Amino acid sequence: MNRNNIQLSDEEMLQFKMFQEQMKGFRTSDNGVNFVVPQLSGQELRKSSYVRRTLSSDEYIMKVAMLHPFAYFGAMVLIAIGLGILYYLGNVDLGKAKYLYFPYEKSLGWFFVFMGFCKYLNLKMTEMVVTTKRVICKTGIIAVNTEELKNARIESVEIKQTLWQRLWRYADIYFTGTGVSYVLFTNIKDARSVKSTLEDNLDI
Repeated sequence: MNRNNIQLSDEEMLQFKMFQEQMKGFRTSDNGVNFVVPQLSGQELRKSSYVRRTLSSDEYIMKVAMLHPFAYFGAMVLIAIGLGILYYLGNVDLGKAKYLYFPYEKSLGWFFVFMGFCKYLNLKMTEMVVTTKRVICKTGIIAVNTEELKNARIESVEIKQTLWQRLWRYADIYFTGTGVSYVLFTNIKDARSVKSTLEDNLDI
């Protein structure tokens, strides 16, 4: 195929240009004024792939919130329990007694492994992004759930930490809007940086 004959739609061209601009760390407006924006790393690009497809023509990403490694602790515990059950049943001879209480004992182990893997995959697919127009939290693997709040409607940004979170330096961020609306970023590695992005750059 001749590469010169490839035609892109207006939407595809827009997304391609914004991807190039985000990689270079700046974006040019229609009137020729340059706005300096953060340069996204490869990990940040992967953690904002869904959001980048939903950006409007005059919107760009200011911050990608990254999960702290401890966010995956619950998923790892479930997988470990499941593997422990499978290992125990595979190496310990319970004789006839094993069928008295767990006729499908291996199914229990695989259930824990499956639930842990689903929880882990859901966290990997979660995107929490601050753009120039809104804050967005996208969750879900197949069925996608998106919560967002326009920056103009944000009344406060609060960082909340449990004792455990404080010890390991991660936190939850509550973006509270008018009325009862809010968006929650959970288990964020650099919560204060996300908060300052809105307060310093967007004057909230």
